[in-house]
Amino acid sequence: MKRKIPISFLKHSNIVFNFGVTVISNVLVGGLIGYYLDKWTFNNKVLLIVFLFLGIVSGMYNGMRLLLEEAKKADDEKNRKS
Repeated sequence: MKRKIPISFLKHSNIVFNFGVTVISNVLVGGLIGYYLDKWTFNNKVLLIVFLFLGIVSGMYNGMRLLLEEAKKADDEKNRKS
């Protein structure tokens, strides 16, 4: 007996997946930029820490912005149905 997966579950799991990819990719890009700039210049890990921090902040900001946009879309859709 097969169970059908509701579309809303797929929509919500897609939102969570996009949030995770957004945060992780921003952190990785910030870390890589910091690593290579630090390797190329001072070699004392200051730029790595600074850019890693900027990647974390950027990732959380973009992730929260993504979640808020999806919440607004869901709210608008709920208001249209009512």
